Amino acid sequence: MSDAPPSSPPRRSRLRVDPRAVAAALAGFLRANPVAVCVAILITASAAATGTLWGEDALIWGAGPLATFASGRWWTIATALFVPDSPVDAITSIVLALTVLAAAERLLGSRRTGILYLVIGVVGLLAGVGMHAAVWSVTDLRPVVAAEVPVLDPTTPIAGVVMVASAFALTLWRRRLRLVGFALLALFALYAGDADSWYRIITAAIGLVVGAVLARGIERRSWHRSSTRETRTLLALMVAVVGSGPLVALISGGGRGPLSLVVDAYTQYDDALLARCDTLTEAVCNEQIALLMTRGLGPALLAIVPLVLMLIAAWGLRQGRRSALILAVLTLVASGITPLVSLTNGRLRIDPWVDGSGAEYVLWALASVVIPLMLAGALVIARHRFPVRATRRAARTVAIVIGVAFVAIGSGFFVTEELGRRAFDRDISVIDMLGLTLRRFFPPSYTTPGASGFPHHGVALFAYQWTGVLFWAIVIAAILWLYRRVQRPDADDDTLYRTLLRRGSDTLGFLGTWAGNRHWSSADRESAIAYRLVGDVALAVADPLTPPGGRPEALRGFTDFCLEHGWIPAFYSIHAETAADLSDLGWRQIPVGVETVMDLPGLTFAGKAWQKVRQPLTRAEREGYTAVWTRWHELTVSQASQVVAIDEEWVADRALPEMGFTLGSLEELRDRDVRLLLAVGPDDRIEAVTSWMPSWTDGELTGWTLDFMRRRAEGPNGMMEFLIAKAALQLQEEGATVLSLSGAPLADDPDEPADGDPAPLRALLRWLAEVLEPAYGFASLFRFKGKFRPRYRQLSLAYRDPLQLPSIGAAVGRAYLPDASRREIVALARTAWEGRR
Repeated sequence: MSDAPPSSPPRRSRLRVDPRAVAAALAGFLRANPVAVCVAILITASAAATGTLWGEDALIWGAGPLATFASGRWWTIATALFVPDSPVDAITSIVLALTVLAAAERLLGSRRTGILYLVIGVVGLLAGVGMHAAVWSVTDLRPVVAAEVPVLDPTTPIAGVVMVASAFALTLWRRRLRLVGFALLALFALYAGDADSWYRIITAAIGLVVGAVLARGIERRSWHRSSTRETRTLLALMVAVVGSGPLVALISGGGRGPLSLVVDAYTQYDDALLARCDTLTEAVCNEQIALLMTRGLGPALLAIVPLVLMLIAAWGLRQGRRSALILAVLTLVASGITPLVSLTNGRLRIDPWVDGSGAEYVLWALASVVIPLMLAGALVIARHRFPVRATRRAARTVAIVIGVAFVAIGSGFFVTEELGRRAFDRDISVIDMLGLTLRRFFPPSYTTPGASGFPHHGVALFAYQWTGVLFWAIVIAAILWLYRRVQRPDADDDTLYRTLLRRGSDTLGFLGTWAGNRHWSSADRESAIAYRLVGDVALAVADPLTPPGGRPEALRGFTDFCLEHGWIPAFYSIHAETAADLSDLGWRQIPVGVETVMDLPGLTFAGKAWQKVRQPLTRAEREGYTAVWTRWHELTVSQASQVVAIDEEWVADRALPEMGFTLGSLEELRDRDVRLLLAVGPDDRIEAVTSWMPSWTDGELTGWTLDFMRRRAEGPNGMMEFLIAKAALQLQEEGATVLSLSGAPLADDPDEPADGDPAPLRALLRWLAEVLEPAYGFASLFRFKGKFRPRYRQLSLAYRDPLQLPSIGAAVGRAYLPDASRREIVALARTAWEGRR
């Protein structure tokens, strides 16, 4: 499993782009998504024809209460589906048409997609126009309803069609499309508040209903749901919306949505200075100077710190981090209490129900106070869903870093301002300077009014504007670092795993005993799964050890265990039976290798088909070579030294990082359950070494799996064929029924037809196999094992979420090369590159 015979010359791989392949891919995309392509073309053509592609006004083509009803331009209901209102809208619509609309078309079919685009779009626009007119007629709501501007937005029908298609998606993507889709739509509607945003969310809601009607009677594949994961995702989304909503309103010029009034709490202006300018008549202190001195990039960044903290908290909440829960609760409570404090101390004045503005202030209170405090309360109630804690050492480190940063930056600011007193508008006392120092660490909305000066120029002004930003940048970096330092479950011994292994295991189950693996066990201690924790990815190794019929429940239990700890579960090198159970639970699989298995009952090496095995076996026996069974602890000092020398010679010869994870090394030979088979010459010199791992069925030892393979570089040819043949014959006599030659990573089953149009990830794996072949000879090893006429068993990687594949792929790479140095990585890259030329 760790060595290969001399590899054949590698195939040359071309990196040049084949125009015919590109043309074929484009033609395939067009055939699969004709409606999406036609919509993109129509949007482009209409944008060019009306001039919106380069910024001209085309509102005459838009739909709205006045444009559609009052002016009688009924045709705008149709044109508004294809004409964008700006270059940005045009580009966005075209990209969405070729991506999300194309995905919806694959779920719905082209004919249904085309019909729904027109029908859902027209119905959604009519409903939006009607609701727009109705809401505008309510006097109290006029301040928060977008002005009467016609709507031009092709993304409106796209949103409706995508929500219809969500009803036909797999459970994972159905939930993701609806949660994320409506969260984004609601974000723009409630904060940006333009008519386009409201029309989109209305159309999406209509599409949701239509999809539910069309999907009635469709059989759903069952899968394992995790309430913990659902709760985390939902709460993280809500925190993200609360955090990013004001940013959307700020970017859109303040916003007109019902919740956009919350942006008043994130102003970059220092209200204390502005209040002072209202009461004092000093020429140096005027409103224009105050605005100039207290605004800019630094104050703007400081003002939105609470929003950034909420977005960072949302990221951690989705992973179950307890530190993210604390951060979110503190930030939300501060955001909710600050407006109330401002009302109490007179900084904020509200005269409700004046000039029909009562509804506006009700919505302000809802956005600024009620929503943050209610969300904080929900997080506190659901706190048991976030058990992933940082290590005590990491928590202490973060506390020290933040404390030192506060003292150092505060002291630096105080000294800088003291030395730059001449840059201030007036003389200030040491007490005022201390107060000013503390104020610069907090956003303006979180401070109380007070008399303070401000610098006009120089280093003092720079420190005034950037001190708080520097401090919070350190805090944010420390929080992100803390997310990565989580407590791990205590390392366990493998006693239970080995006990269950002897009860019954597949051919690769013994891999779970290797160093670096942890073990999960069920509550009744009847099932166990070996896994390797790499970052936040838990890579389960081989098939679970379970009693008959207990595998699905064990898979669910291990998945829940991973989610509770904030890890991404994945199953690596599993056989078809486990892959089928995971498929029933909604998981997906991709092939990652092939195991070669020899069935020993009735095995003989007679006949022409076995000539390539029989000849090396006969020649080695004729030349006086013997196959010696032993175990590591039984080796003499001389024998152990020779085995170590053979291994070191193999590693040194390649100058490449030695791989691990499912590829055994010298360390795994020391296990007392592992047998060694040595090829010993007439002079008692060891020429080749193999190791064999046991497997059991119903408590009986029934199989052995080849792992370690090493031979002397200058030794005679055919030693590996000799050892494997002798092992098969000897183990057959001992009563074994299965001899596995182990797995070949990144290999394809020769008994299965090659994919004519492989999935992108499968194609990537094949490309990776070609790249690594010059370095590790996986394909050569696989072809070598084919001499023994084995039975092929596909090995797969199972994953829940396609979006987690990059993390899982990186974890697999780190598992195979955990200790590779920079020099070894460079050597690997050079070897792969030279082999590809």
